Amino acid sequence: MEGNKSRIDWRAFLASLLGAVMAGAGALFFIFADRGATTFSAWLWSIAPWAVFLLMPLGLLLILWLRDHVFPWTDGTGIPQTIAALEKGPGELRDRLFSPRVAAGKAILTALGLFSLFSIGREGPSVQLGAFFMHWAGRWARFPVHLAERGLIMAGGAAGIAAAFNTPIAGLVFAFEEIGRRFDKQNLGIIMRTVMVACLVCLVFVGNYYSFGQVDLGRSLPLEFLSLGPWMAVLVIGVLGGLLGGLFAKVLLLLAPRVTRLIRTQFVPVALVIGLACAALAWFSNGATLGTGHNAARALVVQGSPDYLATLPAEEVAALEATRENLGPWYALQRAAASMLVLLTGIPGGLFDPSFSVGAGLGQATAGWFNWSGASLQSLILLWIVAYFTGVAQSPMTSFIIVIEMTGAIAFTLPLGLASIVAYEVSRRVCPVPLYEALAQNFLRSGPTDLARRGS
Repeated sequence: MEGNKSRIDWRAFLASLLGAVMAGAGALFFIFADRGATTFSAWLWSIAPWAVFLLMPLGLLLILWLRDHVFPWTDGTGIPQTIAALEKGPGELRDRLFSPRVAAGKAILTALGLFSLFSIGREGPSVQLGAFFMHWAGRWARFPVHLAERGLIMAGGAAGIAAAFNTPIAGLVFAFEEIGRRFDKQNLGIIMRTVMVACLVCLVFVGNYYSFGQVDLGRSLPLEFLSLGPWMAVLVIGVLGGLLGGLFAKVLLLLAPRVTRLIRTQFVPVALVIGLACAALAWFSNGATLGTGHNAARALVVQGSPDYLATLPAEEVAALEATRENLGPWYALQRAAASMLVLLTGIPGGLFDPSFSVGAGLGQATAGWFNWSGASLQSLILLWIVAYFTGVAQSPMTSFIIVIEMTGAIAFTLPLGLASIVAYEVSRRVCPVPLYEALAQNFLRSGPTDLARRGS
């Protein structure tokens, strides 16, 4: 009896390990799709910028048609769907959301969205794909009840965030703060193991890196926070970022159901209008709103890190400078609008990178307002990224931890943490229900019924 139990344990361990490897592979697929789409975007804009007026509306038509007729249940970023699966518990809904067909559809449609140059991130689909692989690992072996019901899915979701940005601690925190919405100690072990394995898979192929670049190489950002001025800037940016992010989430939640109904009844006109609007934003921003926005945010962040830039190849530094110089004073608003339009359609794609980019743009655009504070431009940009993203997602711990891991600014923890707390308190007064939670509840109320009507 004991030997049989041991075999079952080893089978479960190996199944969870394989699931973790596949979760990392899923995140790696989106990393390479993002890089390929970025290269394609630069090439297309250089030879035929007008082509976006064909590519984006036709691309959106194709994605929506495939979503509704070939890959149902692939709606949304992937994070609300993972939260909904956890809340609903084992059963038909969870099996549908984490089916091979939905996983394949999520990967294909997200890649199509990236190559259609829409303002979408890759972390949401990475979360659902990671959750899918771990859920299916639970079918290959017998796991304890607490793992089968919650632990495996939380582990896969955490691995998706962690591997997408090389941020293992943020992935772990996000699993408890947002996906599971509570700390669950008995699931901690498998979540940590899955996160580490998934990150190692990506590390083998893309190396160990800071997603935004190392901002405090050779110097210490917090030295400027020895006076009162920068701390006042933290509070002001926390309030403004929380307000703007909360308003973004509030407007999205108000408009999304209406746009969904319009797409059901006026599929082609709505898709064409939204696609053309995204193309128009790209045209008036000189291509700045194309793609995830990650490169724009990185270019803005690392401009204050000459030591780090000196370690990069000259052509990469030149590309970062060109990206930064192409960002106008209205970039943050343009990027927010482009992100909003795509999120309203409900196609697969995340909002982390676009939101980070909006925050960085706000920091660049408003830097002159904070000359009185004595805070550096780089500090202001980091504070805005954290404050705005916290306002949108209302995940304060994830927000400042992920930025620290993406930049290496460990010594900047206190200012970023304070900005995220202030932004969170402001945002939840503007948008009382957190965005992902509200989208998950909307999905549970209307999504499954509608999708079941469409067929599976």
